[in-house]
Amino acid sequence: MRTLAQRLKAPQQAKPDKSAVRGGAHFAHSHEVSPIRHLQRTIGNQAVQRLPEGNTGDARENPAIAEVARFGHDFSRISVYSSDKKRAFTRGEGGESIDPEAVEREGMRAEYPVDFVGPLQPGDTRAVPYDFVGPLEPGVVWSSSFHPTMAVVTAGRATSRCGGFEHKVRWGIPAGANSDSGWIVQKVDINFDVKDCNDRPVTPHPIDNPAHYPFWEAWEFTRGGNVWVGPASGGTAHSGDTFSGSDYGPGTKGKISLIGEVKGIVGFTLPAGMTVRNTFPAWALPYTRTQPAQFGSTLAGASHVVTSEWNCCPSGTVTQATRVTATP
Repeated sequence: MRTLAQRLKAPQQAKPDKSAVRGGAHFAHSHEVSPIRHLQRTIGNQAVQRLPEGNTGDARENPAIAEVARFGHDFSRISVYSSDKKRAFTRGEGGESIDPEAVEREGMRAEYPVDFVGPLQPGDTRAVPYDFVGPLEPGVVWSSSFHPTMAVVTAGRATSRCGGFEHKVRWGIPAGANSDSGWIVQKVDINFDVKDCNDRPVTPHPIDNPAHYPFWEAWEFTRGGNVWVGPASGGTAHSGDTFSGSDYGPGTKGKISLIGEVKGIVGFTLPAGMTVRNTFPAWALPYTRTQPAQFGSTLAGASHVVTSEWNCCPSGTVTQATRVTATP
């Protein structure tokens, strides 16, 4: 899915004013709280406020947010989109915003990183991330997407010896998009490989069932770098997005990876059907199983991957207790 490409090397200078760009994109994803431990892969930081009492521990604000992982733009790690995908939102040659509906109507195509090795199809756009700072090469425009910052709130850790884990990060808005509004959108997928001690597949818990993936969830962000749990109108500030999983018990061994691709999109509009369900997997966040056009046609997002691996075989012993790795 990824391709090697030369990293863009452009002299840094002040970025042109973005006041002409219409705001409105939010990202939402939070797996912090759930009535049942193994349903904790919820989306929406403080979604606990909308859940039953007694499950508020994970959603409290953590004033000591450790380890900020700011994503730079290394174009060697940007996915290449197929040429039949439509571009949903970008800037015109004069810096003006382009209406998403007009994009669909006029049949515009996907954005590609500036160092994409072609050929580009008619209507395809060579783009740099929205918060890119520097002069643009001829024919290159700013994308409407950018990588949010990720601050590690709870570093990946085991919550049981046979599979249980949690890892929590908090999204932030980089300086280049601080005056804009939109949504942070995350695509979440899963790799599930759990067996018993005789190498027979183990039935996944509902929240781990690959049949429920991938999905897309969103958090709104507003001018000033504010990020919210779902719509800003709810008034609940984002505190962290948690990837977590439950224990599979004695006599099991396996590996579960939760894979997130997250991007902020200025001018994002929630498509029909992307709504708050107040149930897993997204809880208080707008959620859909269908890829939003604006997500699929803009530059690739930042990677967010958490993996839990264990071996509780033979039954009654623990050959390898849960080991958690996370990026970031």
